[in-house]
Amino acid sequence: MSRAYVKIWVYPGKEKESVRDLRKLKYVLSADLTAGEQDLIALVQGKSYEDILQIVVKHIRTLKSVRNTVSNLILE
Repeated sequence: MSRAYVKIWVYPGKEKESVRDLRKLKYVLSADLTAGEQDLIALVQGKSYEDILQIVVKHIRTLKSVRNTVSNLILE
């Protein structure tokens, strides 16, 4: 299995809604509000790194509250 941390920026006031929606996705192992560069960070798991890319593009970026994402693949 492959995993990645996905940094997520959302529209103002949509933070809690975004966390709730992310936690419903079966691919998301955790989703948390952060006090840092990004608004949220999610731990995502897939069968491969290509699978993670598809999860981010098709399931996370399509959430109405999400403005932008940056994925950091976990190597070990």
